Amino acid sequence: MTTETTPSRLPAPARGTGAGLRLLRPLGSVAGPIIGLVLVLTIFGTWRPDTFLSADAFRNVFDNNYHYAVAAVGATFVIITAGIDLSVGSTMLLANVLCALAIRGVAFPRFDAGQDALIGGGAALFAGMCAAARALQRGKERLRVVRDAIAAALIGGTIGSVGWALAAGHHLAPQPLWVAFLVAIASGILVGMLNGALITMLTLPPFIVTLATMGAIRGLAQYLTNGLSVGVASEKVGQLHYGFDPASPPIVAPNVWVALAVVVLAIPLLHFSVLGRYAYAIGSNERTARLCGVKVERWKTLCYVIAGLTAGLAGAMMTCKFNGSRPTNFLGLELTVIAAVVIGGTSLFGGEGTIIGSVLGVLMLGFLATGCTIAGISDYVQPIFVGAIIVLAAAVDRFRHLWR
Repeated sequence: MTTETTPSRLPAPARGTGAGLRLLRPLGSVAGPIIGLVLVLTIFGTWRPDTFLSADAFRNVFDNNYHYAVAAVGATFVIITAGIDLSVGSTMLLANVLCALAIRGVAFPRFDAGQDALIGGGAALFAGMCAAARALQRGKERLRVVRDAIAAALIGGTIGSVGWALAAGHHLAPQPLWVAFLVAIASGILVGMLNGALITMLTLPPFIVTLATMGAIRGLAQYLTNGLSVGVASEKVGQLHYGFDPASPPIVAPNVWVALAVVVLAIPLLHFSVLGRYAYAIGSNERTARLCGVKVERWKTLCYVIAGLTAGLAGAMMTCKFNGSRPTNFLGLELTVIAAVVIGGTSLFGGEGTIIGSVLGVLMLGFLATGCTIAGISDYVQPIFVGAIIVLAAAVDRFRHLWR
């Protein structure tokens, strides 16, 4: 039985002589997004100084982009490992829907044998494939592989089938906001675990896995609501976005401070923890990291779980903004999140990136959208600017690698 040990020598991007150096080294990649943000502020600030540089404009950027910042934190961990998560927008949608349904209360559909068999069969297939792939990776005999797969399929199918049968026909009473937030976050964690398991156990490309879960999770969310908005009558829900006192609006939405807390917690997690060090190592050279003793599957899955967690929290935060759920407002969110992370200096090749850079990327896109709106630029032209910036950021990243 092998035990995990701390690698004595990690790939170059993960090595360091101290905590200070591990923090200062990646800050070089932040120069690009800082320059881009300053350019956006300078251009639109010179063009429309009275409106663009006003307190209302800055408040608008912060209040309308805090969910992107939260989701970008988790996406940064994934992209640093040289992965990708296209399901982040769908995860936010599912979390938003479940949060709204938990607050309002929901009646589960009556028991249907065909539906229950479908759920149980899907759970059995997933559990069986993962168990078989894991057994093959460990070099077990074929008979053992088949036996493990059948056992896992029976357990997974039974849990899925019995769980849905017990929930069918019951009514969930309206829950407090904090319980609804936990439900939303838990849904994001489950999606992250699903993505991580499919990628690491079945050794499937992250692009294919998250592209599949993107469609499946979005379909599930729309099935739960029939594609309609879910309203919430509670006034307390909107307070985290619109403030606790209608007579005196806050400087920024209270959720902005929640997003800031997530960023503050994520910075030491990425730069001063074992998880962050292994994430950089895996993204720099996965094979070398494995030879150094890093349990690649375990830490890579954890990065996808973090991405699901932050996406779930971001979706729950949007419940406060919408006073419920609006499924149509979540189209294309995954592209914005990934764009912000890439613009922020996180390399698509893995091994490089910072939380601060991703947040700067979110702010840059937010100020760009606000500046285009203030300047009267058509909504159809704005995606052109965003696409050009993404290509430019990717090209700069590529040139940096070739220069080395």
